Amino acid sequence: MRLPLLLCAVCSLALAFNLLRAWNATQTRRPALTEYSAHSRAALGVTTPSLRASQRAASPPTIVPPAASPRAAVPETAAATPPPYPETVGASLSNYSGTPHVELWGALVLPGDANLQPDAPRCHQSCVEYEPTRDVLNGSQCNVWVWHPLTQQCWLKHERPAELRAAASALARPGRASVAWTSGVWTGHKPCADCVVPARYYGCITKDICNTSRACGSPAIDGYAHVDPKCVQRSPTAQLYNELLANGSELIGTHELNADYDGLGVHWGIGHTKQRWEDCEQACRQHRPGTGGGPFAALPCNVWTWCSRPTCFEPDAHSHHFGDCWLKFTELPHAPEVNMREPMRSSFMRRHHTQMAAGVPWVSGALLPPGVTMTNGTWGPRAFW
Repeated sequence: MRLPLLLCAVCSLALAFNLLRAWNATQTRRPALTEYSAHSRAALGVTTPSLRASQRAASPPTIVPPAASPRAAVPETAAATPPPYPETVGASLSNYSGTPHVELWGALVLPGDANLQPDAPRCHQSCVEYEPTRDVLNGSQCNVWVWHPLTQQCWLKHERPAELRAAASALARPGRASVAWTSGVWTGHKPCADCVVPARYYGCITKDICNTSRACGSPAIDGYAHVDPKCVQRSPTAQLYNELLANGSELIGTHELNADYDGLGVHWGIGHTKQRWEDCEQACRQHRPGTGGGPFAALPCNVWTWCSRPTCFEPDAHSHHFGDCWLKFTELPHAPEVNMREPMRSSFMRRHHTQMAAGVPWVSGALLPPGVTMTNGTWGPRAFW
């Protein structure tokens, strides 16, 4: 009898112990995160994707302070209202008004990579100060601007009256947080000082308006598309230089630092390198028609340009490097058509600010008949590119 009673006691104790373990587990176990209701998760600070969207719409926007690093990420709750620029900045600028998170369109008058501004009010001011010029959109003024907070690029644009009114209306509405740009309009008026064609002028006043006594016109007026090599070969200047070469006449050399003369290439400059401008001038003296190749190979050399820096800017599709020596022919070399010269035209410098930061990198010269005096020449079409 004692053995069965002992076994029953042991079984009872085991059962009690298991029941006690089960009860303790129910007291210490917390439900998994997915078992909480959405309301309970919000109370604990755990946000579901669907709830995050509603919170973004209801919570006040986070405004990025102006002093924040330009490379800092913009919060997804970025403001749709103007940021609080310092009063000392806004007060010194002309009627600043801009709307964040709006990007306005328009015809380009000045690219942003050539017009970096530290903030939107100064971008607005650069639009106000922009000087219209005939060679940019026929003298259109800036009346629309857009500024990017990360790149600090300030793009100046022009809109016609109807589109400008539509742009102003767009600024009255809240922007979209996904748009990083700040935009504004300026409704003032600024006349174009060089848009009135003078009654008498010589040379080029735009990239496609020139008055010249050259028999075959200005070669670059349409990107050299119209140039007739036969016309140039028959020109009085070409005939004169062929006679001078045949007679062995000594030509008088002139040169100008920080200048680029236009002309038709009788010997391509890329790959034709010289260590000094004097060597380039000598190469022009030694050049003979028919030795250079290309459509203008039959012409003599009477002007040259030489690259004086590691890289030399030209508003064309080519890369130019130190020593490049271009041998050229131009009608009336004593009055060359000038592509670049210091001081360079202000509108050209605005368009090519980055590339021209160190000034004009070229050295140019001409070979003249005895007794002919060199002049300043005139701006050529490329000065307006």
